Amino acid sequence: IFSKVTTTTIQQPSPAVNGWSALIPRDGRPIPTELAALLNSRANPNGPWQLTQYLNYANRTARTEVYTYNMVAGIQARIPDTDWTAEIYGSQGESQTSASLQGFASLERYRTIVTAPNWGQGFRAQGNAGFGGFGASTATCTSGLNPFSQGPISRDCIEAISADLKTKSTMQQTVWEGTVSGSLFALPAGNVKIALGADYRSNDFRYENDSLTTQGRSFLDQAIGLYPSGNSRGTINVKEAYGELLVPILKDTIVKSLDLELGGRVSDFNTTGKSYTYKALGDLQITDWFRVRGGYNRAERAPNIAELFLSPQQTFVFAAAGDPCSLNSPLPYSANPRTNPGSAAQVRALCSALMNRTDPNTANTFYNSPAFQTSGGTFAFPSLVGNPNLEPEKADTYTAGVVLRSPIDTDMFRSFRLTVDYYNIRVKNAIGPQSVDIAQRQCLDGAFNPTFSATSPFCVGVNRVAGDGAIGNVLTTYFNNGRFRTSGIDAQLDWSFDVGPGRFSLNSVVNYLIEMKSSELSVLPLVDFAGSLGPNQNGLNPGAFRWKMLNTFGYGLGPVSMSLQWQHLPSVDSAAKPITEAVGGTNTLQGTGAYDLFNLAGSLRVTDNASIRVGVDNLFNKAPPVVEINAAPAPGTLAGGDFSDLFYDLNGRRFFIGANFKF
Repeated sequence: IFSKVTTTTIQQPSPAVNGWSALIPRDGRPIPTELAALLNSRANPNGPWQLTQYLNYANRTARTEVYTYNMVAGIQARIPDTDWTAEIYGSQGESQTSASLQGFASLERYRTIVTAPNWGQGFRAQGNAGFGGFGASTATCTSGLNPFSQGPISRDCIEAISADLKTKSTMQQTVWEGTVSGSLFALPAGNVKIALGADYRSNDFRYENDSLTTQGRSFLDQAIGLYPSGNSRGTINVKEAYGELLVPILKDTIVKSLDLELGGRVSDFNTTGKSYTYKALGDLQITDWFRVRGGYNRAERAPNIAELFLSPQQTFVFAAAGDPCSLNSPLPYSANPRTNPGSAAQVRALCSALMNRTDPNTANTFYNSPAFQTSGGTFAFPSLVGNPNLEPEKADTYTAGVVLRSPIDTDMFRSFRLTVDYYNIRVKNAIGPQSVDIAQRQCLDGAFNPTFSATSPFCVGVNRVAGDGAIGNVLTTYFNNGRFRTSGIDAQLDWSFDVGPGRFSLNSVVNYLIEMKSSELSVLPLVDFAGSLGPNQNGLNPGAFRWKMLNTFGYGLGPVSMSLQWQHLPSVDSAAKPITEAVGGTNTLQGTGAYDLFNLAGSLRVTDNASIRVGVDNLFNKAPPVVEINAAPAPGTLAGGDFSDLFYDLNGRRFFIGANFKF
């Protein structure tokens, strides 16, 4: 198998905001009259000022090419006059992803030009001032980068600040596997069947980053609009042996059948050693139309390549617990004396020490500005790195369910099928990236740092932004500290019957979440996130809706078929609410109400070998809700809010058309 897929993605221009903004000198450059009056009203009218803008000379684009190949060869065999079969095969595959990113700018070259006189108009510079510019490149900027000008930016200015980036990742996989299966012996209820197998798998991953955005290398410059990451490489190989046994217990006696399924697997990883997985499942067919199933499964998941070998990579995340250094924080271990009357002063002193590491005036700026005293969740940009000392996480899963088919053999009910399953999953030694909330708590909470020392190991990676004191680049990694448990009920209904000249069909999938309890540290109690947009920990996917439903209504008439898909999400709390209330704080961030999304699709079978399909996604152009709005923002701060593309549609109504052909 060989494939090549090329994708082009277009995003908005690079923002030169916050940490990417420039400090502009007051040197007589042309600026609007209103801005000049504002600057002149300062205590130091001639002091520099901060410029925040979008570099809207070009959209950011990414052209990604993915080459994939896979070769499989094997032998299948059957022993004559028996039901025994055997198979052995080997496969070799590779997937290579190359990305070319354009529309990005060099931070230092941008700052150099925009801070030059007259916004860089007529700018000219040459690298390597020594030896007459030996081996150096020359850049010019005819128009300058005046953010208040309506005129176009000249091409040489764009070239002078452009930073075209390239990345490449390669995954290679080798697999050898052999299996054998057949009947061992007969019991009154049927044959005892066994399946045995062994395999070897090797995965090798390499990621090569652009030098301008590589962690640990490019410290004099970086790209505007893209977070840095590191070159990564890792290899995981595993040898496994496994077996399954199907034991028929009863057959056509007091019940139709009762089968027991037993299984086990031993895996030996080069990274974490041996792991053991086993299961015991039962299947009870009471009547032709009623079946009961369930069982127990122990699973172990070894850490993957990213969790073990990821080089430092900066990300952008939501810190649900907010900023404990804020004087308006609801957390009982914060610098807020109203919520932490016992040790708020020590926390504030520790926060000040962290803030003043680089700039001794940072803490004064932070605590004298109401804008920094947030009371709810906030955003942060931590750097995540792999942990080669991780161990496998262990999960115990219990299930019980029923399968109901219609006992009525009529056209109306013949295809009716309903399944209802209960699940209960408990995971310990959970592998997950350390959250910003926990990293800050371990540094600032006296339960973990009793001396409130800035030199505590827990505080080494907790950085604050020099100058304003906001949450900075917090260093995090993966740990086995977490645990979580979840339980719920899954139900699925399938039903079809004739209506008029065609046939109507219904598929409905519903999940009800009983609990989703998680804790990042073994010493902390479990927090139930059910009914919220969380959790954001232990590697769990966010969005613990109390219940969810997906319905598909279909109608077919000869070569024509139509379907309407209806997805329903109920109202949900903020991701910050469970975290904040679990530590005795008051949550002011809001979730959102119920959300319904409809998609319409149709197809026409032109011939046996050709068909056409059309459709409309987000049929009613349903807008996404704004979540995490602060209902009670502190004085001088905004209510905030964000869109979530994980659960809600951000694209609006869109159409598609396609065709399938068989040759």
